[in-house]
Amino acid sequence: MKICPVLPALAAVFLSLSAGAVHAADASCAIPRNVSYYDYDVKPSDEKNTCYKQSTNVPTDYFMLALSWSPGFCDSQRRRGAVSKKAAFQCADSNHFGWIVHGLWAQSNNPASCDDISVTPPRKTELHPRYCKGNLPKLAPSEILPYMCMQPGEALLQGEWEKHGACDFDTAKQYFEKERELFQALKLPDSSMPKNELFQWMKQHNPQLKGRWLGYEKHSGELRICYSKDFKVIDCQK
Repeated sequence: MKICPVLPALAAVFLSLSAGAVHAADASCAIPRNVSYYDYDVKPSDEKNTCYKQSTNVPTDYFMLALSWSPGFCDSQRRRGAVSKKAAFQCADSNHFGWIVHGLWAQSNNPASCDDISVTPPRKTELHPRYCKGNLPKLAPSEILPYMCMQPGEALLQGEWEKHGACDFDTAKQYFEKERELFQALKLPDSSMPKNELFQWMKQHNPQLKGRWLGYEKHSGELRICYSKDFKVIDCQK
């Protein structure tokens, strides 16, 4: 599917930090008519990280919205030799995503600690709410296709609902709609940036983020924004 370019008038706007401003709702794509990756079911038992199989004994205290720079992810896929079937839609040559939603994650203020024994030496992992309702049925294509331009991947959508959304939302639609609401409320740069520059840019162009502590995952370059349980922006944990 061909991705529509950002409106020329918006793409031409350059602000004080030298990167263009793109509203999350401005970039759009052609929603596919059907799924291309049919084996998109997700099972807790398939998690390689042994700590990620299920975590139900900690409460949800706040939420974290994780945003990923898609070109960087797809470049990493190609460096490995081939794009995975799960990422085929996101990384197709005809598609041109910028920032996308990785997920909206339930978080605990005091997560338990777990040793992931799938790696040597074992890696400490925080146990936030995950797979709260266990292994769920595969969503119908009609339930995930409307969100492919925000969160481009059948397995990604299924997995985020099952791992994270089901802990606090009654339906996948409620979960995806909340992700879309938060995503569309943001203005995002039209490029990736080093951490400090990205934080500065986001706070300059998003008044709701001013004075707030944002999160950043240095390995992937993901931007993370935290929200209270009533979805007001709060400080992410330092």
